[in-house]
Amino acid sequence: MSTVFAAAVRERAGQAWQELQAARDADDAHAVLVAEAEWEDARRLAQAYGIVIDQGCPDPRWEAEA
Repeated sequence: MSTVFAAAVRERAGQAWQELQAARDADDAHAVLVAEAEWEDARRLAQAYGIVIDQGCPDPRWEAEA
């Protein structure tokens, strides 16, 4: 796996995490649902390729799988 790919996955996850936090701060239910889906997808992709993501875990399920 290339380090460029890993960096791109981390960037995507970081952006998804920021969007999720912003949606929660704005108390926008629809934006939270969209952002959670993107965050979960980015996490699954990272996990599939063994890429460590530095952002926190908004869902306890991720902590159990990590």
